[in-house]
Amino acid sequence: MRAIWKKIHTKTFLASFIVVAIVGTVLAIGGCAMARKLSAADILSKTKVEFHELTLDSVSVNPDIMKQLGGAIVGGLLPNPNVVAFVQNIAKGIIQIDVGNAYLGIVLDVTNATQDTLWLRDFSANVNLDSLMELPLQLKDSTRLAPGINKVQLSTSFPIDNRIFKLKEITGLNAKGILVVALEQEGESVPFDFNIRHNIPHEELVALEDSLRQSVLNSILSDWVGAIQF
Repeated sequence: MRAIWKKIHTKTFLASFIVVAIVGTVLAIGGCAMARKLSAADILSKTKVEFHELTLDSVSVNPDIMKQLGGAIVGGLLPNPNVVAFVQNIAKGIIQIDVGNAYLGIVLDVTNATQDTLWLRDFSANVNLDSLMELPLQLKDSTRLAPGINKVQLSTSFPIDNRIFKLKEITGLNAKGILVVALEQEGESVPFDFNIRHNIPHEELVALEDSLRQSVLNSILSDWVGAIQF
């Protein structure tokens, strides 16, 4: 009987030991994961996102715009009246056809105030130009957030319509979104919310509108010259 109870006691002890070992391993793993999250949270608490620059990267004019305008006069040096009217309307701040798209570049300064590198995994954000338009932002390429100031390159686009003539009326932009980072290249992801406001000087907005307008006119002129038959 004692032998039987000894075997039962031994099996019970082994089972308890295995359970404790498993629980201990799970807790250890969970503790490491929690420690990593706390470490990432500490780093993110010392991370600052600021606006750096807004640029007009390019303008894409629809390739069939001359067809929309009726084309150039065959055999002549003057464009047809529709082309003349379109150019005049552009000068007046009026767009009545589908012109194309404008592509903007936005640069953010992300300051990592620690000595640890963060790996930027994902990015999701929108930018509001006051109440004029809300645009989705895309991350141009993946990057690391090294200690110090990091420039994060973003891009967005919007259709060229009458709103481009109201750009100079806005006072600034508001960028809101989520940075998803990790402490290691293959480490666990941790999200970081940001919401920043930047006031843009009026003269910069006027220059942006003028650049957009001139880019469209230059493209129209190029298409017109290319359509002329001598």
